[in-house]
Amino acid sequence: MGPLLMLRVRNCYDVLQYASYAFDSCLQVEGQLLLSHVDEYVLLVRMPVNTEHLKQRISEILEAKSELVRLTSKPFSKLSLEEKYAVRYQIIVLAEGLGSICVQVATEDFKLEPKSYSECFKLLEERRVHECAKDLTVITRLRNLLTHHYWTIDDKQVYESIRDDFKSVDEFTKNVKQRYAIVL
Repeated sequence: MGPLLMLRVRNCYDVLQYASYAFDSCLQVEGQLLLSHVDEYVLLVRMPVNTEHLKQRISEILEAKSELVRLTSKPFSKLSLEEKYAVRYQIIVLAEGLGSICVQVATEDFKLEPKSYSECFKLLEERRVHECAKDLTVITRLRNLLTHHYWTIDDKQVYESIRDDFKSVDEFTKNVKQRYAIVL
């Protein structure tokens, strides 16, 4: 279960708005409203997932993405062997972060038990958490190739595939941040 949040509101109308927001955002209202002052109410809500964990994974994803953008800003022919390996590593970090977030949201928020990252992305897409299951699955499959069949990897092909853009990664992290009110 996620952290307990305390929202201070000024009137009963605001209480209803926050309670509605809590329901829409999958927040769970804990107990009753507590009167703290004559003109102020306190609404206790609990996030259904551990937002600190999500925040850490999102930060790791953004760092990996930033490093991939930096590395792929150079022409492939100018990359050293170490930089090519760094590209591989950052893709693994990126994919692991995406998968970790997906599994956490699926299990803690939706009480699902996905058997793979691919299944997890599809399940969350069905629940309208994001709209990029296909692209995120491609990233995790690339991660599987890099970790389990690294000798078959064509670094130039990897470089070209990740150089284009990270729209699906950006969409996924943006949606998770919005859904769980995460501020980095």
